[in-house]
Amino acid sequence: MKINFIKNKISKYTYYLEVFLAIFILIAVVLSIHDLIKYMILIFMTNPLDTYDIFQKFLGHVLLLVVGIELVIMLISHSTSSVLEVVLYAIARKMLIHSESMIEVVIGVFAIGAVFAIRKYLFTKEIRIEGSGTVFSAGVSVKDANVMTGLKIPETYGNTIGGVITKLSEDTNRAIYEGIDFRIGNARIKVLSMKEQLIEKVLIDSLDE
Repeated sequence: MKINFIKNKISKYTYYLEVFLAIFILIAVVLSIHDLIKYMILIFMTNPLDTYDIFQKFLGHVLLLVVGIELVIMLISHSTSSVLEVVLYAIARKMLIHSESMIEVVIGVFAIGAVFAIRKYLFTKEIRIEGSGTVFSAGVSVKDANVMTGLKIPETYGNTIGGVITKLSEDTNRAIYEGIDFRIGNARIKVLSMKEQLIEKVLIDSLDE
C-alpha cells in the first residue's frame, strides 16, 4: 500500500512538473511571435528577388512555433494523437525547410505516410466497438473521441477522456472504480478497467440511443 502511495505521488508531481515545463514552452512561443513580425517587416523591405531565403526562414520559424505548441499539448494531454502530431509537424518542417535534395523530400513523404499509417492501423488497436458503444484508451483525446463517435463531450473538462472522468469525479464527489459511469453532454462514459488507481479503458456510448 505504501509503495502504491509513493507511486501515485511521484506520478502526480511528475505531471505537475510537465505542466510547469509546458508553461515555459508556451511563454517562449508567445515571445517568439515578436520575431515573426520582424521577419514580415524584413520581407516587405527586401527586394523581391532576394526574399526567398528570408521567407524560408520565416516559414521555418512558424513551423517551429507550431511544433512548440503541439509539444505543449502533448505534455498536458499524454495522448497518442498529440505525440503523432508533434512528430508530423517536425517531419514537415524538416522536409519543407531543410531538404536539400529530392531524396530528402521523398524520405520526408514516406515518413509522413508512416505517421498516418501508425495512426490508422496501430492507434486504432486501442479502439474497438462493443455493443452500442466504443471502447477507448483513457489517454485518447476528447477531440478524437468526439470525431470517432460523433458525440459532443465538452473539451473544457479535459484534454483526454481520462481527464474528463477525473474532473467529473471531482465535481460530483464520486469515487472512480471499475464499472462506474458518468454522463456528460450527449455521452455516457463508463470505466471498464483500472490499474493501480489509473484508468486504462473506457466505454463511450450515446445517451440519445
